[in-house]
Amino acid sequence: MTSTSATDRIADTDFQARSRLLSAMSECVARLGYRATTVADVVRVARMSRRSFYEHFTDKSACFVAVLRGANDEMIDAVADAVDASSPWTDQVRQAVTAYVELSEARPELTLSWIRELPALGEPAQELKTEAMDAWISLFVAITSTPNVAADGIEPVSRITAIMIWGGIRELTADSVENGTPLSAIIEPTTQACIALIAGNTAR
Repeated sequence: MTSTSATDRIADTDFQARSRLLSAMSECVARLGYRATTVADVVRVARMSRRSFYEHFTDKSACFVAVLRGANDEMIDAVADAVDASSPWTDQVRQAVTAYVELSEARPELTLSWIRELPALGEPAQELKTEAMDAWISLFVAITSTPNVAADGIEPVSRITAIMIWGGIRELTADSVENGTPLSAIIEPTTQACIALIAGNTAR
């Protein structure tokens, strides 16, 4: 039996501590909003010291950006898992849009924080926005690269088309969240808009 090395134990402890802080930040943002949340709130919920917090994050915004990065990665994975590549491609689009909306509704505080708070956080926020957009573009290309899409003579979406799709979805989400309307209301118009954009990408 191989014993766990001291280095592995330290790494595991660090991972658990970081995870607790990220979870605490998420909880605080859900209850208080990002702006009202303080490092003191986070360490109190996490039951950790301020020293431990600053061993993992330079400041409150760094922790918040890490929370949003993790949430975005989880959402992309969940949307990808929700798409059945054996379904007609129009159904795949609806599956992806529906999964995105359901996940956004399940975590409205993070959706709202991404829209309202992230743009004001400077360079780290811009880096995250760029990473997120690139990850979503890769997902859109993957979804439109299935045999069912190719069978209808449609090529994988270009980066420009993918940016248009992502930008439109984000704006519809922002409008719904800001106005307090159900996000489920955007599923059908978003699906139809995406289908129209993808269908226009016919192979020549």
